[in-house]
Amino acid sequence: MNAMSFSDMGLAALKRRQFDAAINMLRQALGEDMDNLAARFGLARALHEKGSIVEALGEYRTVLQSDGGHEECLHHIARALLQNGDARSALNHVDILLRSTPTNPDFLTLRGQALIALERHDAALSALQSAAHHNPGSETIHRLIAKCHRTHEDFESERRAVEQLLRINPSSLSASNDLGVINLREGHLIAAFEAFEQILSQDATHPQATLNRAIALTVMGGMDHDAIWNRVMVVSGEMDDIEDIRALANDLAKRPDNARKNTPEAEVLIAKAAIEEIDI
Repeated sequence: MNAMSFSDMGLAALKRRQFDAAINMLRQALGEDMDNLAARFGLARALHEKGSIVEALGEYRTVLQSDGGHEECLHHIARALLQNGDARSALNHVDILLRSTPTNPDFLTLRGQALIALERHDAALSALQSAAHHNPGSETIHRLIAKCHRTHEDFESERRAVEQLLRINPSSLSASNDLGVINLREGHLIAAFEAFEQILSQDATHPQATLNRAIALTVMGGMDHDAIWNRVMVVSGEMDDIEDIRALANDLAKRPDNARKNTPEAEVLIAKAAIEEIDI
């Protein structure tokens, strides 16, 4: 089997999201022809999607050495750099892309994400609002705008952004969960609980809504605490700090039901309410 056959098969496997197979075949293709740029870029994409960010970055950089204007490669290397915690380098790469295509909403969105990571909130908001202008109705962009306001502690604007998204897409479970968290944080416990219940009626294993519902119920009191949190550990057990969050809930549950709201313990627990991560 020649290098082109391995390359074709590897790229086909990548398209099917069979990343291990893609990596194996594309590496074989490159063993036969190290200059096969399509195979090299495909290998970088497969490694990236599998989560091997450092390896992917190495392959992306090799592609750029041969083709410095490879737009798709620049886009994905910017994504990988941001995922790897190097927001400044990610911003540099995406700004190169925006010189030639300044209205591309994907590039503007990525720029906004990098700027949020760099805590440059005004610039991030400007990039994201421009992205929304060129891609109206995007859930990702609206949620990033809300995140930008939240990070900047402009909670009124965060609520407006989420409510606008729900007007555009009333079926968005992510936005419903976001609004539930906002209500929980603002002390509107019944509204928050109802939002999480509605989400779980459509997706019974939604990890963020399961956790957040339990937080709301713990603050309100009057429920079977152990049963609620045992369910959280089954559905949301892979979430970060889940054992610590349950410990906080257990401490709050030691208080009488009518002595939980507006306490420091309740505030700490509510602060652990989960918002679904926005993909880079």
